[in-house]
Amino acid sequence: MHILFLTPGFPPLPGGGERYAAALARQFTDRGHTVTVVTSSAETEGDFWHGSGAATTDRSHPRLTIIRCPVRPMLGGWPGLLTWRKAMVTISTVPGDYSRVLSQMSRQVPSISGIRHVLDGIPGRVDIVNGFNISWENTMFTGWQWARQNDVPFVATPFMHFGAGNDDRVQRNALMDHQRLMLRNASAVLTLTDIEAQGLLEHGIVPQRVETIGGGLDPLPRLGDNEAILRQYDIQPPYLIYVGRASQDKGAIHAAQAAIQLKRTLVLVGQRTPEYDSYFASLNPSDKRFIRHLGIVSEVEKHTLLHNADMLLLPSRIDSFGIVLLEAWAHKIPVIGANAGGIPGVITDGVDGLLVPYGDVPALMHAIRQLAGDVDLRRRLGTQGHAQLKSRFNWKHVSEHVLAIYADLLAVASRQ
Repeated sequence: MHILFLTPGFPPLPGGGERYAAALARQFTDRGHTVTVVTSSAETEGDFWHGSGAATTDRSHPRLTIIRCPVRPMLGGWPGLLTWRKAMVTISTVPGDYSRVLSQMSRQVPSISGIRHVLDGIPGRVDIVNGFNISWENTMFTGWQWARQNDVPFVATPFMHFGAGNDDRVQRNALMDHQRLMLRNASAVLTLTDIEAQGLLEHGIVPQRVETIGGGLDPLPRLGDNEAILRQYDIQPPYLIYVGRASQDKGAIHAAQAAIQLKRTLVLVGQRTPEYDSYFASLNPSDKRFIRHLGIVSEVEKHTLLHNADMLLLPSRIDSFGIVLLEAWAHKIPVIGANAGGIPGVITDGVDGLLVPYGDVPALMHAIRQLAGDVDLRRRLGTQGHAQLKSRFNWKHVSEHVLAIYADLLAVASRQ
């Protein structure tokens, strides 16, 4: 098959969605399929509103082509993008169908240049189009339109974020008129958890086909020198660890608040955000000493830090899956996640991790104290999580499932 991926970001841009698409591409090419990835040239999240470099094409792999399109700066930067998105959400709450105007507005989310021109220039026949990430839907929506016009099956992997409850702001960001239209008319929608699949149906979105495909774990790098890496970052165990974008919705600020009140060291790994920087600047020096934000580190450093941590905190409401949970389990580290988004579809509370309400810092503190004071519980949860990696979460299983869905869609299309 010739499979076309449409995704707003792709490695080296860090992030779970980016790594997810890259892992599938690697699995498909290893099985002899051809994959073309159309994405942005963004290398950091800020590039989505500040703009990023020129178009490039990477054909270094014989079966994988990565075409990167430049990102135009957003007027007003990050605040301008937030204002634009809020306007889209507001329009979608007005009675009626505003899919057409919203689809035009979505071209700014993010403002990637030349996607349609690239799609029209792809040589040969494309068998399947798979779009990723409905929260930054320009690439996905453009791919859906192109697939319809060229009579190619379109598959959506939306990474839906249903947030922490009904009418959550995170929900509204993924349930606008044009997004609903695209999902309803997709040949298939691939969800990462059953919670995501059920959320679609509960919100009246009934695609032609919905399949839960899960996620997997990349091969682990060889661990680095524990003492050298901890010394490099001036970290002494015991410590808590958070891995991901340092934002409010991801729970990084709640994790920091809990660590400070418990007087525990929290190591934060991942991109900074303006809201996190504002929060950290507001802390007094005595509180700042408990927070160690390392930014983006190498895979070797990240896994070495995970290996030596007491527990992983991911109290997020915007994770459709949370691959970092699998990374912690690979080291038999216990995890605490928010009972929001797709996380409860990965963590079974009390069996392989603990769940707390999103935004409930006292509950998060209680869970941390519970694990910190019970070595046997930490060991049991970490071991049970590790067992999930073979039975539920591996890329071989995921990719075989997705390829079988592709094959079914092509068989149906050939009979029409």
